[in-house]
Amino acid sequence: MTILQYVKDFATPDVEGNYPRDLQLEPIHQTIKLKFDIPNFRVVGSVTTKVKANVLGANKITFDAIDLEIIAVDGVDHWQKNDESLSFFWNKNYEKGEERSFTIQYIIDHPISGLYFCHPDAAYPDRASYAITDTESIRTRYWLPCIDHLSVRCSIDFYLTSDESHTMLANGKFIDEVKNGDGTKTSHWSQTFPCPSYLITLAVGEFVSYQDRAADAGKGQIPVAYYAPKGYTSAQLKTSFEATPKFLEWMAKKLKCPLEWDKYYQIATFHHGGAMENISFVTWGDFAILNEKEALEMLWIVDDVNAHEMSHSWFGDMIVCKEFSHAWLKEGWATYMETVYFEDFYGHDENLYGLFCDARSYMKESDSKYARPIVTNKYSSSWDMYDMHLYPGGAWRLHMLRSKLGEDIFWTATSDYLNTFKGKVVETIDFQRKMEEHSGLSLEAFFEQWLYKPGYPKLKAEFSYNEKSELASLKVTQTQEDKDKEIGLFNFPLEVQWESADGQIDQRVFEIKEKEQTLYFKVDKKPLQVVLDPECKTLFSLEFNPGDELLIRQLTHKSVILRILAARELLKKGKKKNLEAVLAAYRKEKFWGVRIEMAKELAKSPTFAAIEGLVSLLESETDPMVLQDFIPNLSGMQYPIVFDAMKKFLQRPETLYWATGAALKVIGSQHTKEAYDFLLQYQIGDGFKSLIESSLYMAIGNTRTPEALDYLLAKLPYGKVSERARRAIYSSIAECLTWQEKSIKQRTIATLLSHLKQEQSEAMVQNMIRSFSQSTEMSLTGGFNEAKAKIASQSHPMVERIVKKIKERQDPEKIEKKFSKDMDDLKSQVKKLLARIEELEAKSTTE
Repeated sequence: MTILQYVKDFATPDVEGNYPRDLQLEPIHQTIKLKFDIPNFRVVGSVTTKVKANVLGANKITFDAIDLEIIAVDGVDHWQKNDESLSFFWNKNYEKGEERSFTIQYIIDHPISGLYFCHPDAAYPDRASYAITDTESIRTRYWLPCIDHLSVRCSIDFYLTSDESHTMLANGKFIDEVKNGDGTKTSHWSQTFPCPSYLITLAVGEFVSYQDRAADAGKGQIPVAYYAPKGYTSAQLKTSFEATPKFLEWMAKKLKCPLEWDKYYQIATFHHGGAMENISFVTWGDFAILNEKEALEMLWIVDDVNAHEMSHSWFGDMIVCKEFSHAWLKEGWATYMETVYFEDFYGHDENLYGLFCDARSYMKESDSKYARPIVTNKYSSSWDMYDMHLYPGGAWRLHMLRSKLGEDIFWTATSDYLNTFKGKVVETIDFQRKMEEHSGLSLEAFFEQWLYKPGYPKLKAEFSYNEKSELASLKVTQTQEDKDKEIGLFNFPLEVQWESADGQIDQRVFEIKEKEQTLYFKVDKKPLQVVLDPECKTLFSLEFNPGDELLIRQLTHKSVILRILAARELLKKGKKKNLEAVLAAYRKEKFWGVRIEMAKELAKSPTFAAIEGLVSLLESETDPMVLQDFIPNLSGMQYPIVFDAMKKFLQRPETLYWATGAALKVIGSQHTKEAYDFLLQYQIGDGFKSLIESSLYMAIGNTRTPEALDYLLAKLPYGKVSERARRAIYSSIAECLTWQEKSIKQRTIATLLSHLKQEQSEAMVQNMIRSFSQSTEMSLTGGFNEAKAKIASQSHPMVERIVKKIKERQDPEKIEKKFSKDMDDLKSQVKKLLARIEELEAKSTTE
């Protein structure tokens, strides 16, 4: 069987299919006892596992376990340790249905991954002291011997022992806490609902908390609380998460499925990058902890992620995917519930803008990296599945299904799916059959086309109107076909809407199934507007210019997406009239998302007038949610008016963290000594979470000056900058280093690799490697390969891909091909500019 192109691009060439584990013996309960020595990054533990025989005659079970010191095993006849697993054997075979228990005593010492420690040291004496887990997708094995696969689910009892002053938290219900008489205490938590390994979580240490009101998620009131390391405040936790109770109550009613949890707790720490939906105890990165000022810019994002992680309680926690191939059933659903949350809480505009952003994220990955089926078992690492195909790509498939089935059927079927499979594992076919059962439709073609095959429709449309016949025609071409990638033609309904001269709105649905089709509709005069898919029901990209006058009219369409698309098309050629129309529309536009997108399109316009327009719009823009995305559009525009605009913005009395950081980076992108000098003397002021400090270092790296590189290298040693700013140092050096002389590069890389050897933080190791993912320096590859020993095995393919890309950039043939492509692109751009100049000159002559 040949390897499909999408597999080559997405996974390693030797990739094999991935399947669920065999479960002749299945773990059904674990009793986990852990005694923490946080200052020494050490835990003494034991786990007693009850297993049940699903077949007659089984006598062996294998657990995943990496870098654990096994002290003893009781309850088996013999056992065997391999590099990444433990196998256990019984002389007497099991009877079907028989249950037995065995206990593993072990030590965790400076774990590579999965369990993270934080404790004060000489460089960072103000740190809180704590330990916390973060295990998706297969990192529990670094601290707990288990079958580390999402299809295996156990009930769990936790007995956590640590200092009497510590807070101890875990999945499930708090049972009791006992002082041991030696300065320690033991906390007992019980998770009775079956829990897969990647959703097991615990936290022990110095935490502050905020107890919110209880919430009724379908089975009575449950406690809701939030935690963070010492140093944050209860008020900040309240600011960040206070929407949680109303979200819980809304979601349980929306889905018509009660939540089975005994509590709903959330904790945010420095050791998490995103957020994780662990059963009844969600973990976050401390990006989510907001003060009142940062909330102006970031609360909508935290609320969005809050809705995402909470929806996993239904999609992914109470119902678990049988294999990572079907992970869209949790991540696609969680992403889609974000847009549903926007819709129900804030209205249709927010919902549409969420869908627009989701489509863009998915299409970008599909176009620039790889196009894979949403459901596939061909992956090198389960972690690789967590991409833009899975999240927004999966969400869009659900949205199309909702549009196809209708509101009542879709949500009734979803509720039935959740209540039927609660406490079970599922595959995509289980969800499909529920949708079919309630709709009476065969959905084989839908799932085959949208879930099991790669790609999406790319449409090019051309509009014309015949006044004599009063007939409008729309030529629609599908351009996505690619035999190598096995992307074919799509079959889908397409709504066409037009506005007649008298202002009447009409629309008609056409079935698209050919490579090229011409669609006709009668209208007595040339329409004022012609738009495709006005209700945003189908996923496709679109090239469509029905004419400038129609597009200018479209700038006032009720759909936020169609207003965005009109601005995009109008600004492509840099026409003065179109530019003025978009600038005027921006000033009247009330929806923040449309203003963000208009600014992005203005930045792409090939005229200096558009830059002047952006600078002018910035003068009056005050919305914190817009500014943080507006300002980066000026990056790389090396004009005095841009530099001056940024300096003026930084003088505003209200300092917004993210917008200020964006302005500093734009100054850095001037790539001048003057910019470097300005940044060097900039006073950070408010140091909350090192947000502005981190941006300042990145801005300095953006200047690309030798002085900037020296400055950043001086900040590289451990303890020289605030801990949260350390990640920015690596990425800043990577940006700056690209533009230095060869001797400076070699010297700098030697320094970086020396620091990489000393680095103990998994997150920092990965951050450094990712920072240099676009590098051409071969001398990095050896150090990167060695560094794999410091990170979880699920991230090894990421490192291998980066190393491979660096090596490929040394290939003379590929360098020549890239150079030829770049030259062709440049020639094409020059031709377009020359054609535009000729057009403007001709117009000027006639006038």
